[in-house]
Amino acid sequence: MKRRKDKKNFAEFELASTEQRLINYIIDSVFYFGFIILFLTIIRYLSKMEVSSFLSGLLISEDPNYLKRFFFGVITTTLFYLILEYSLKGKTIGKFITNTRAVTSENEIMDFKSVLIRSICRRIPFDSFSFLGDVPRGWHDRISETKVISEKK
Repeated sequence: MKRRKDKKNFAEFELASTEQRLINYIIDSVFYFGFIILFLTIIRYLSKMEVSSFLSGLLISEDPNYLKRFFFGVITTTLFYLILEYSLKGKTIGKFITNTRAVTSENEIMDFKSVLIRSICRRIPFDSFSFLGDVPRGWHDRISETKVISEKK
C-alpha cells in the first residue's frame, strides 16, 4: 500500500468504541442529508438555466425509478465520505466531534485508494450495523483494511 507523505503513526491509540461509532454515524448522516439538499438545490438552479436539465431530470424526476435513486445514493455517499475523509486525513464531522479518526490497519493516514474503497463499501446493505459486535469494526473497515481509533489517550 502506497503511503502518503505524512506518515504519522497512530499505534498508541485504541479502537473507537461502539458508542463513538454510533455518534459518528448519526452526526455524519445529518450532514450528509444537508449535503444532498445543497447538491439538489444547485442541480435545480442549474436546470432552470437549462445547463443541466438532463442531469436534473435523472436525479429529481417524479419517476419512481429505484435503480436511478440507488445509483444516486451510491455516488453521493461515496463523494461525501471520499471528500471528507481524504482531505481531512481520516476525519469526518462526526469524527471531529468524538475525537476519532479512520486510519489504515498499519495505523497510518489512509491513502486515496483506501478512502475510496471505504467510501464505496458504506453502501453495502446493513453496513451501518456491522460494527455493533464485540469488536467495533464495520464491513467498510474490514474490506478497506482500515479502522477507527479514538484519539483520546
